[in-house]
Amino acid sequence: MKTIKTAENLHGHLGPFLVMGVRMGLLGLKKLKTKKGDEKLSIVVSLKYSTPISCVLDGIQTSTKCTFGNKKLKLKKLDNPSKISAKFSLNNKKWVEISINPSFLKRLKEKLFGEKFSKDMRKLAYLVASTSEKEIFIVKQNVPNL
Repeated sequence: MKTIKTAENLHGHLGPFLVMGVRMGLLGLKKLKTKKGDEKLSIVVSLKYSTPISCVLDGIQTSTKCTFGNKKLKLKKLDNPSKISAKFSLNNKKWVEISINPSFLKRLKEKLFGEKFSKDMRKLAYLVASTSEKEIFIVKQNVPNL
């Protein structure tokens, strides 16, 4: 996927949390029926601001063009490393909140710190890229009929 390759080039390496951010961004755009770079779009990401979790931010920036520099991306720092979510808003009217399913995150962290996968972050990135949206994400929205 071209967006994941672009994110990898920006971020410096490929990893599971980067891919998770790309997928969150693309899903947010799809649910709001908008496009990358929409001037009305803004995002608030809630997560523990430490690596590798914070890599989600680069994935979201790449897939949406909402960045810290253009002030369309805001960070809400959490203490809990098991909560990762992003609220996508169009002019603060229509919104969708996408959270990482805690059970998926737990399995990912087990693999991340397990012997087999920890040496190859690319394998975990591919795992995140190939897992269904329904397994990874929990979606809440105020947009009817989406």
